[in-house]
Amino acid sequence: MSESKRNLWERIVPLGIPLSWLQLTASGTRFAVAIAGITFAVAMMLFQMGLRGALFKQVVGPLLLLDGDVVLVSPNYEYFGVGRGFAEVRLHQARSLPEVEDVNGIKLGCMSFKSVDDGRERDIFTIAFDPSKKVFKSPDILKSQGVLKRSGAVLFDELSRDQYGDVAGKFAEGGNKPLRTELAGKKAEIEALVKIGPTFAADGNVLMSLDTFYKMWRGVAPGVFDVGIIKLKNPSDASRVAEELKKIYPGDVKVMTMKEYIEAEKEYWAVRTPIGFVIGASMAVAIFVGAVIVYQILYTDVTDHIPEYATLKAIGFGDGFFVWIVVQESLILSVLGFIPGTALAALLYKLTRDIANMPTYLNFSNLGIVFLLSLGMCVFAGILATRKLRNANPADIF
Repeated sequence: MSESKRNLWERIVPLGIPLSWLQLTASGTRFAVAIAGITFAVAMMLFQMGLRGALFKQVVGPLLLLDGDVVLVSPNYEYFGVGRGFAEVRLHQARSLPEVEDVNGIKLGCMSFKSVDDGRERDIFTIAFDPSKKVFKSPDILKSQGVLKRSGAVLFDELSRDQYGDVAGKFAEGGNKPLRTELAGKKAEIEALVKIGPTFAADGNVLMSLDTFYKMWRGVAPGVFDVGIIKLKNPSDASRVAEELKKIYPGDVKVMTMKEYIEAEKEYWAVRTPIGFVIGASMAVAIFVGAVIVYQILYTDVTDHIPEYATLKAIGFGDGFFVWIVVQESLILSVLGFIPGTALAALLYKLTRDIANMPTYLNFSNLGIVFLLSLGMCVFAGILATRKLRNANPADIF
């Protein structure tokens, strides 16, 4: 390298420090504001993505506990708990297929639950099934469901929200003996605790037998079920069996594989409710705010250094050189803002888990997506900020 080129390199990269870093840190306040803006954008994007994942985990939580491969619901079924149901005869028809191992129906409803703390009544989601059958694959439900054969016995979801009282605490204080309460104004006994989790449609859950359900909720037709669970001898036959059942049944029942059933539940809440839009809009706002802050910072930086850039331009440096400097600044900002943004999102996740009992956790896929989004956001803002520089004429400046 010639002496002149070496001297020029030392001026552009003094003491081995890139010019882009020196320009960013020349104004500490401006630099801090830029980092804060990107931190906010990264934290909001990560939080919204984590919240979306947690919400969808919650809505399909009860479905993932069902022990089946094919599902039957009514044609007007919307989500777990809303639908007119279908006739019990459809369950018997499914048993005729040789691939079917077992068929069970469950009833869903909403009853008033008397709080074990203050006696106030609040609605709670109810799932009724035959406790002599294996309807669920959750170990704690399988372990305790035998007690549901007694009239008035229920299993309480210990992950339910606090409005039902400290059921778990009182149950433990009583030595795990049955805890008395009321459901739909009738006496009930909580025999054991299970883990299901709240959803958009339910703040809490109780499990009971079909007999108890019919006694507590009079007027409900006993020959109608809300969801049919079909267990196959070979789970890989689910798609083929579902197609066969669609040919057998008339239009009063809808057939889905368990995978399709879970995806339909997610789609309902993401597409047919405002939840998906709100989360997507929040991410868009976070990206927009972050991009505007970065743009303003870099644009101001370029404007403040126009004479210096013009001097370099006059001695032969092309637009690509200046664009690369600003892009380097964008990359530095995106990386330095991503680190505290991730830490802030992790804190928000923990608060959400502790306060709202929602499964919000950092995962590598979300981190990768948000990092690329923040990188693109900063680079795009940086390139926009160089427009004034690329259009500048050194002769006009001097």
